[in-house]
Amino acid sequence: MATPDQIPTDLTIDLGDELSPEEFVAAVRNFMGFVGEITDAQSGDGSDITWTVRVREGSALIGVEPNSGAPISRLAMIYKKAEYAPKAVARGDIVGAGLTEKGINHLKSLSDLVAKKGNEKGVNIWVKRQPVSIGSGIARTVREDWQSDYFDYGTVEGRLEAIRDASGSLQIRVKDFLYSRAIKCAVPEKLIDQVLHSFRRRVEIEGKIHYRRDGTPISIDAQTIEVLPEDDELPTAADVRGIMAV
Repeated sequence: MATPDQIPTDLTIDLGDELSPEEFVAAVRNFMGFVGEITDAQSGDGSDITWTVRVREGSALIGVEPNSGAPISRLAMIYKKAEYAPKAVARGDIVGAGLTEKGINHLKSLSDLVAKKGNEKGVNIWVKRQPVSIGSGIARTVREDWQSDYFDYGTVEGRLEAIRDASGSLQIRVKDFLYSRAIKCAVPEKLIDQVLHSFRRRVEIEGKIHYRRDGTPISIDAQTIEVLPEDDELPTAADVRGIMAV
């Protein structure tokens, strides 16, 4: 493990040894994503914070350094969140960590790397020259929290879309503007034709909805799918004036 005098900046990740090139790139990408998420959360005064990468030669220490005009108060909050959030997630307080879902996922990906390498001391985020361990328990805690905790029957509304996962299988999802992540849809065979004709349309899906513990829907077992009109297909004020007349 690195020592404080080796750390190049106030916000640095120590990736340890024995990483493949692919793992190294993925780890750096997730560290930068984590930093980006907590930086964006501190926006609001009109002053942009940009980061420059600083690498200690001959090491796996990747640091980021803010621009010279970055507001001190915002930087202090960013450093505080970078230190606090991993510790909160590790002890199971995912909501209290105050991270976006993307931020949590970046930490989970770093934690998965630790679990894969089997080295609990392999990844540390150094904040103000103090190490914060990213252990394998973070990924386990997040995975358990993101599992479905209860279900109910209801409807979700959004735009129907489809993607291919890593295995090449087609995944059907509906993107509800109320939630940051698309909701997975399990569709019975009898609705396949309707789904194929409803891609990229606004739909209302009725069925069994699976929720996370925090109430966020993660999937729905579709029973019916109804295509909704687009905004330009809805009646105008002029169209309904006669209905409203007294």
